[in-house]
Amino acid sequence: MKTKLLYAGALVLSMFGFSPAQTDANGYTTVELSMGAQYANRVFYDFSENHITSQPADSWDIAFYRVNAYTFGSRINDYKYINVYEASDDPEEWDNIDLADIDSWGDPLYAPDKTENIAEGAFEQGSATYGWGEYNGATHHIEGKVVFVLEYSKTNEYYKFMITDYYGGYTVKYAKWNGSSWGDTVTATIANGTDDAYFNYFSLATGAKVPDLEPAKAQWDLMFTKFWTDYQYPGGSMMYNMSGVLQNPDVEVAKSQPENQDAASFTAPAEDAYSSEISAIGYSWKPTSGIYTDVVYYVKRGDQYYRMYFTSNGGASTGNMFFKYKNITRELGVENIGNKASFGIYPNPVNADRKVTILFDVKGKDSNRGTAEIYDMSGKKVYETALSGQSGFYKQEVNLQKLVPGIYIVKITYGGISETKKLMVK
Repeated sequence: MKTKLLYAGALVLSMFGFSPAQTDANGYTTVELSMGAQYANRVFYDFSENHITSQPADSWDIAFYRVNAYTFGSRINDYKYINVYEASDDPEEWDNIDLADIDSWGDPLYAPDKTENIAEGAFEQGSATYGWGEYNGATHHIEGKVVFVLEYSKTNEYYKFMITDYYGGYTVKYAKWNGSSWGDTVTATIANGTDDAYFNYFSLATGAKVPDLEPAKAQWDLMFTKFWTDYQYPGGSMMYNMSGVLQNPDVEVAKSQPENQDAASFTAPAEDAYSSEISAIGYSWKPTSGIYTDVVYYVKRGDQYYRMYFTSNGGASTGNMFFKYKNITRELGVENIGNKASFGIYPNPVNADRKVTILFDVKGKDSNRGTAEIYDMSGKKVYETALSGQSGFYKQEVNLQKLVPGIYIVKITYGGISETKKLMVK
């Protein structure tokens, strides 16, 4: 259930770890978001509505990717400090798994954070073709081939676990270590279902799906959570359970450093600087304590752009991760062309080199080719170029050295619809 920013009093606000939106003189909204002490909650944030959704982090163990019948994947609950070992690549060895052999199983498997695929979890790092299983061409099922052992390093609990089958849902089996032997094997099926979320969440303790742990896919941009990362330090690296930010697969982020965070004016990064890597923000905004005061993030979702920077890091004692953000779509000059495309032009005003970049984002292929035209204030066309019907982002640099200083009109036409905006040449 989505938790909204409320004005219902200090008691309600403190329960959810945020306060009413505050906007500063430069138009930035202050967000006082908290994961809670010891990062007890996983928190989702939506820029478009300034919404926070906060859920307890300890209520699930494994998340199963459920977007459609043909894609699959998983996530382990990193809040629980789980190490995943591949104990055997032979499912027939299920009954022979012995914890005494743990030192022979190699290094633990972790979900990579340097990936664009949020469903690429620890199980997908196993030795089978699909990490945990192989494709059966006759049945079109993914059949489990790898036996894993989950080590809960904080509580000294162990489970042996297999995904035995996938076809529009997951069939799993698992057993808990009771101190001297494995308990009874439990089998469960987690159907994809119709939830409008990326994952279904499952608890090994209850043997059941845990509902309402993730907003709808379109209703969050950033997830504040715990995740394993290969932490680099002078002289080496180590796997470290970090608190930070993972992004929605539909979000792209560009990091800018050094940059004046509270500058009244700024230059947005070029489109090719934006990354779909889920940890593009990650923990790169905070040193061992506090925050970096020269880091800015530009967040893009569809045709909307946001500029954000962190203002406070409370650490594990509070879990506070305060930041400011501003919708800069209009400042970048991005306009919608119906529901088919969007375009932007920057810098505006044009710099002394007289070069400007037109950004064009086609949301779907169209049989019509578009055009970009520039007119002076008398109505005379001074520039024209064709825009192809390809889908996706592309940019085109325009050299305006022949133009005299003044105000011009940029007209973009695509799919029979036109948009115009002013361009200033100094």
